[in-house]
Amino acid sequence: MRLQDESKKAAIFNATVKLVNEIGFAAASVAKIAKEANVSPATIYIYYKNKEDLLVSIFLEIKQEKTFASIRGFDESSPLKESLRKLWHNSFKFVSQNGDLQRYHDQFLNSPYSELVADQLGEDAFQPFLSAFESAAKKKIIKKVHFDLLKAFILPPLSMLANSRTGADLKMTRKNVESAFEMAWDAISLDRN
Repeated sequence: MRLQDESKKAAIFNATVKLVNEIGFAAASVAKIAKEANVSPATIYIYYKNKEDLLVSIFLEIKQEKTFASIRGFDESSPLKESLRKLWHNSFKFVSQNGDLQRYHDQFLNSPYSELVADQLGEDAFQPFLSAFESAAKKKIIKKVHFDLLKAFILPPLSMLANSRTGADLKMTRKNVESAFEMAWDAISLDRN
């Protein structure tokens, strides 16, 4: 058994993200990924069982990195709006600085590979936020609807605005980022103060 080399694993990660973003999941073969990473195809199998394992593992790494970047600094004792503002700004920063990872993430979620990943993946890290949302709904601070509906009015607009391709006509200044947050908050909030 050969030892794993973290620099080769990073090269495989970067090559996979690059090729999937350029040519899609189907066309990004193990051979093409290996060539882009400057490793042999056999080297990829040291780290991953097969192409499916490679693609899913890359997604899971991105999702974990994005989740931890988003919840950085979360304080359960803060009001929900302030916690959500922190999540918004953290997420915006991650997406705007890691467009290639976000594109892979989004493409993965819209591919058949997404069926291989548990729906609850990453929910443990977000559990304090889920609890805060439940508490805010009970206190009638936000609308009492399924959490996925709340997420739909928070996360997709954030991703669209942070993506340089989809938000290219709008300069995302600090003021515009904050205005976008306020609009997302207004969409889920019952408190109009």
